[in-house]
Amino acid sequence: MSSDAEWCLLLAAESLQLRRLLGPTAWAVFEELLLVSTSTSHGRQASMSMRSLAQRLGLAKDTVARELTRLRRAGLVTPIQSRTSAGVFAAGSYLLTIPDSIAIQAVSPLTRASTRSRSPQPRGSQLALAIDA
Repeated sequence: MSSDAEWCLLLAAESLQLRRLLGPTAWAVFEELLLVSTSTSHGRQASMSMRSLAQRLGLAKDTVARELTRLRRAGLVTPIQSRTSAGVFAAGSYLLTIPDSIAIQAVSPLTRASTRSRSPQPRGSQLALAIDA
């Protein structure tokens, strides 16, 4: 995907129950992981240390660790630990399991500009959240 594209999360109505179950902090951690994730042969993978994630969100490291545990228990995040060629542990990575009720889409700036100029239209049972990269 091009570097000037923005990410757009499309949330179906079914995702509201998941958001309530996880809570706002775990949901924010999951959104941030989705934001930094890339598509790999195994699915979407986010490479970011827990400390970096905490700094980006303005949360304590222990809070992020607790919410990552909650996301792991919900089956949304699987930690991946790898080593560098020197045998040292590499930065943390997470394999993300994205429920069917959530879709990630790239939106070009031109599409976003034309969408903003229109009056709000109901979109059925989906809510679009744009995340600037």
